[in-house]
Amino acid sequence: MTLEITPEAAAVLRRSLEMGLPGPAAPSGVRLRAARGLGGGSEVQIELADGPRSGEHVVEADGVTVFVDPSVADLYPDAVVALEPQHETVVVRARE
Repeated sequence: MTLEITPEAAAVLRRSLEMGLPGPAAPSGVRLRAARGLGGGSEVQIELADGPRSGEHVVEADGVTVFVDPSVADLYPDAVVALEPQHETVVVRARE
């Protein structure tokens, strides 16, 4: 699996980590995992995480540690984590 994280998306993820719980419970990165949507399709969830789970890929980019669940690699073997500018939300999509 290859994963690109754009600088804009990395900045938003860093801010999210900084706003997470302080102290020993502070998240050390973000996790990407696939989840089933209500419409039956799959989407990628982004959540704060304290470390990788068994089988996850660990990607470091622009000061952000990303734990990638294998289910995301199944959806997007060549993925990009980007900022959707209209709503300023982080999205995971296939590389174009």
